[in-house]
Amino acid sequence: MSLLRVLFSAPKAALLTILKNTHFSSEKNSTFWKFETFVSQTKVPGERLFGCVFCLAVVCTPNALAQPSTTWKVPGTLGPADWQARIYQGIVLVTSPHSNFLYAYASSGKLMWKREMSWPLSRSPQLVEDKLLFQQDGQPAVLVQPETGETKQVLPRDHNGWTVPRDEKNWIQLGQAGQLLTANKEWTEWRNLGHLRLPRGDDWFGPPVVVGSTVYLGTIRGNLHQVDLAERWRSAVVGTQLPRPLLPPTPHPLGVVGVTVSGLLSLRGNNASWVKPFPGWTQCYSGHGEILARPAIDSEGNIYLATRNQVSAWNPLGRKLWTRSLRCSSAVQWKEGGCYVADTSPAILKLDPASGATLSRLPLPAGVASAPAIEKTLLAVALNNGEIFVNPSLP
Repeated sequence: MSLLRVLFSAPKAALLTILKNTHFSSEKNSTFWKFETFVSQTKVPGERLFGCVFCLAVVCTPNALAQPSTTWKVPGTLGPADWQARIYQGIVLVTSPHSNFLYAYASSGKLMWKREMSWPLSRSPQLVEDKLLFQQDGQPAVLVQPETGETKQVLPRDHNGWTVPRDEKNWIQLGQAGQLLTANKEWTEWRNLGHLRLPRGDDWFGPPVVVGSTVYLGTIRGNLHQVDLAERWRSAVVGTQLPRPLLPPTPHPLGVVGVTVSGLLSLRGNNASWVKPFPGWTQCYSGHGEILARPAIDSEGNIYLATRNQVSAWNPLGRKLWTRSLRCSSAVQWKEGGCYVADTSPAILKLDPASGATLSRLPLPAGVASAPAIEKTLLAVALNNGEIFVNPSLP
């Protein structure tokens, strides 16, 4: 018997049981609160009518049959704070910069696997062709199978350095003393592209960033080096020096975005270069030390940046689109159709990318320990009460 036939023929008592045990809105003005009150208090001839009304309510109410959220405790081996939850192919990966361990869970909270790395996981892994790329400055990169935690590939120790995909068949690596290398997919064949030189006292900051045929490399003193791979070997320093960068360069369709401790936001690349002050720059960190001013970039190249008391947006040409006062507790995450950010209420908010207005709100049982992770409609976030919160639908 189909689900619709069951609902249309369901007796009143069964409908009340369904309503009480389904994860609907609990607010008194919600459609289902009103419908439950109607079912329990109204005498209507013919019990099948309740099935009809119920089906209409389900069809007309968005996310009516949404699954409930799930929470579970962070393992004690991950330390007392600063937990991170990330989503890769529906798998929730939980790590901490204070621990060498990582744990992989199904969205239901069931542990799938755990393993120990040889270094604390202060950087989130990158998904590369259905494998997780783990790397840390001074450590060999490792490719891990997300479903099992099995090591699939380890970077040779004589080629230690930041390694990122160049395209579907090749990798780019920043090796020792500024040597730029390319490797095949299996890391068995290496070729030297050239050397990049730095002045004394400067050093590389983070992995290379590949945008099209151009490689960008940032330094701790705020210089940006650019290598054009289409021209075989042509390197240059891009734009002006931006002292005291807060983060390594972030990829952008026109180049890379930079954020400095002194309150400057920049876009530097082949065909675009600008530097703008951003509001609230003295409050780039949350109360528990999370960096809030991590730029989020949408499909049109607009840039979104949070500080402790506001969120702002710029277009690719550097024109500010809006600033909105908000008590943020995470960086902004972009997902098609909206910007997602945690506030101190605590909740996850969906903001209108055109205006910054709140489109919807998902309450949380506790404040966040790090920025939320989003994949398709799945949302996961580590909470400061030591729990992982997973919601199967976005607010």
